[in-house]
Amino acid sequence: MNHKPIDELAKSGEKILRDLDYNENVLKRYLRYFRYLKNYMVVNGLDLYDETVGEKYLYSLISENSVSNNYKLKCAGYSINILNDTLNDLPFRKKRTGYKVYLFPGELGKYIQLFLEELKIEIRPAKSTLHKYFTALSHFAVRMQQDCIHPGNLDTGIISKFMSSLQNTQIYVCHPVRGFLRYLFEKGVIKKDLSIPLLHIKAYRPEKLPSIYSTEEIRKMDASIEKSHAVGKRNYAIFLLASLLGLRASDINSLQFHHLDWDQHTINLTQCKTDKKIELPLLDVIGEAIIDYIRYGRPKSNNKVIFLTALSPHTPISVSGLSSIISNIIYKAGIDAKGRHHGAHSLRHSLATRMLSQSTTLPVISEVLGHSDSQTTMIYLNVDVNGLLRCSLDVPPVPDNFYMQKGGWLYE
Repeated sequence: MNHKPIDELAKSGEKILRDLDYNENVLKRYLRYFRYLKNYMVVNGLDLYDETVGEKYLYSLISENSVSNNYKLKCAGYSINILNDTLNDLPFRKKRTGYKVYLFPGELGKYIQLFLEELKIEIRPAKSTLHKYFTALSHFAVRMQQDCIHPGNLDTGIISKFMSSLQNTQIYVCHPVRGFLRYLFEKGVIKKDLSIPLLHIKAYRPEKLPSIYSTEEIRKMDASIEKSHAVGKRNYAIFLLASLLGLRASDINSLQFHHLDWDQHTINLTQCKTDKKIELPLLDVIGEAIIDYIRYGRPKSNNKVIFLTALSPHTPISVSGLSSIISNIIYKAGIDAKGRHHGAHSLRHSLATRMLSQSTTLPVISEVLGHSDSQTTMIYLNVDVNGLLRCSLDVPPVPDNFYMQKGGWLYE
């Protein structure tokens, strides 16, 4: 493991931030947290910094309640990320990437790390799923450490108390914790399967129709985008990929130059969510919009990802940022989105519904959207009103004498 004097490392980190033209106020905040870390090391008699020191410092902030809110912990996490990257000669990471601090203290924390490693190998979860597991189990490990809980004294009462302390996050934390408790039982670490009492906690998923926008509304969105400036050129290309090809936000924000085959006029990529390879047509209007952005709107960067943030440091747009772009387009178009979702996925739903209204078969829609099973596409039948009407049968007329049988008294 690499290690360096904290003063030397902090100066290198400051130089990186200055080279990236960071705002002076932001720079001062980073330097302040560098000093906080140095003070911690001095108090604990530490001369050299390594990643373990950073983890211990962050854990001390939590265990000693020395941070009054989550914002300060995040700032400390950002600063640790910069020092770790500088220490290991890694490219600078945008502060929003990887700022989350995953702590797994104590004996339970060691088992959680083993559980997560096995999880990665056995089911190869998506990044978003893995993030949920890390977040939930990190919270669980820290709470257990604070309460001096280890595998030997872990019981149903402690689990019940922990779950009861959760409010809006109970459903999301329950599944990872339940899986970990089952893992402990199967490995013989605990003698009783403590995951069983958590089986009754399930997410309530009410039936709902997908949010869609009409063809006329899509045209209004198109017309509302200011295509003469750099950000507008980028947003227009993103909008076309979502509305004409139905690409998910996660696939648009990770789209790279090598995914575009200009000779064959195709887009070839592996979907982030399903890990399925798909090939889509590189429509002329989409190709022209991407070229216009690359030539006249894209910041100068060696990044292989096409769509970048407008502000320095120019990094790939996040999934949430991309959905916000679509949401702003809908708002500026003057469309009433009340009661409807207004992110990138709503344009994906709208495309599928338009294809259904044009009598496109389900297998074709499934292939365009990259669904692994046509059953997933069946949800869009719920909004194909015209198609349902075509399937309806006329009610046959009832003769008058039907109502007069037995004197008509049954139908009075």
